[in-house]
This record gives sequence, C-alpha cells and structure tokens, in this order.
Amino acid sequence: MSSRIVTHGGGSHMDDLISVCIVLAMDDGIKCVERRPVEPEEIADPTVWVLDQGGVYDPENRNFDHHQFPAGTRKCTLSLIADHFDLRNDLDEMVWFRVLVLDDTLGAIKTAGELDCSATLLKGLLNGPINEFVLARFEQAKKLDSDNELVKLLSAIGTHIVTNIRNMKERIQLLREKAEFDEVNGLKVLFFMEDVPDPKLSIAAYLKETGKNAGVVVVNNTRESGWSLSRIGDHPRVDFRRIKGANEVLFVHANGFVAKTRRIEKPAIIRLLETAIV
Repeated sequence: MSSRIVTHGGGSHMDDLISVCIVLAMDDGIKCVERRPVEPEEIADPTVWVLDQGGVYDPENRNFDHHQFPAGTRKCTLSLIADHFDLRNDLDEMVWFRVLVLDDTLGAIKTAGELDCSATLLKGLLNGPINEFVLARFEQAKKLDSDNELVKLLSAIGTHIVTNIRNMKERIQLLREKAEFDEVNGLKVLFFMEDVPDPKLSIAAYLKETGKNAGVVVVNNTRESGWSLSRIGDHPRVDFRRIKGANEVLFVHANGFVAKTRRIEKPAIIRLLETAIV
C-alpha cells in the first residue's frame, strides 16, 4: 500500500524535518512528501502520515501533532515519532535530540536556561550552514516525489539516524564482551582493542552502564596501524605530552589529550600510561 507524508507548509524547523527523515527511512512505501495544510479526510486515512499539524495525535492512523497538548508539555512531533518507532530510549542518549525536543516545546530562551547557555549560542548551534541549507530547500518545496534528490537526501539522513542506533546497540554488546579495565597509577583505563570502525562508538554509554570512572580509553587507531590513547572527561591527571618523543609514540596533540602509538603490545602501552598519568 503506497503512502505519503503531509506536513505543514511555510517555515520549517528541525522537528518536522527530521521527523520526515525518520518516517522516510522506516516506511519504504512512501511515494511523495507534501507541504501543505492537511485535509480533514486525510487525518482518518492510515496511508497518510500527518506530521506537525492537524491537532491530532493518533499513531494508529499516523497522526503526529503536538500543538494540541497543554503548554509546557515536553513532546513534539519528533519525540512522538521516536516513540512510535521505539527509538526514544536510544535517541534520548543523544544531545542533539534532547535539545531539539526542548527547543520545539519550550522555545529557545527556556531551553537555553535549562542548558545553562545563552539563547544566542543555542540558536547559533542549531542554525549551522548545513541545517540552514537543507531547511531552506525543504521550505521551498510543495510536493516532492520519492525520486526527488531532496527526498533521497532526507531518507538517507533518516537511515543514518536509525542505522547509528542499531550500530550503537551492537557496539555496546561487543564492549560488554571485549572491553577490559586496568588500573594504572590508581586510575582506571578502558582497553577496547578490537579492529572495528569508529571504535569509540558507545564508549560513553558503556562507562555510564558500568559506573566506572575511567580516565583513559585505549582503542584501535583507525587512521593507521596502531593505538589511540585518549583522555576521558579532560581528566586532570592525564597529559600525553609527557610521552612525546618516546619511540613507540607517533603523535601527541599539542594540548595533550590524545596520543597515537605504534601497534605495540598491551604491557608497552601500560608503561607509556605510567608516564602520562601522574
């Protein structure tokens, strides 16, 4: 059964835009995306995804509006879509998602207050050149067929979001199986020495899960053969500039928060860490 997305026209925001992205990724039967006022009969039509308009929240009939909720309700179309596809718990771990939900429901000033930053800074971060470009292109659209290049881009963005969540779930399971903790000079060090893409993926979530306050993480260096040693949380006891010049060390950042080494054995890494950690 073919379906379509109908969202409001006029000004677009990241809430409705990313909602469209996720729906495109999750429903491969969508034939078009339309930006216009929804028709009454479409609200009752389960083949139509009605996003960010219509005054109805009814997932069975694919209606995802939030404007009818009481003031202060921290739910927007994006969070409703996340709930619908069982992505909410995972997306809640992502800062960009939490910020977008707050911004769309509370507004920039209250959101900035909760984040302890200025509204100017918040808007500047949300309105980067890539966001502005895609939003501008989306705002110009009236009806986009599934073979339109913008729809393909939005679908790819949605697929990236969903795939990233799946990859994070797989990675945290691998961390549970393969990660090791050692103690160097009284500081916990996390070793995850598997040859995988983006080896730091899910490290923060894993540390939160284990409740262990590691100061250093050692992972595979994806740029060249060897290891990457990184300071966690800007720990004050760790400075990799102390190992600059060692034979096994290929690179040390000028600010001392990361170092790259040759592909040496774990005991040799620990000897370097004994110097870097004071």
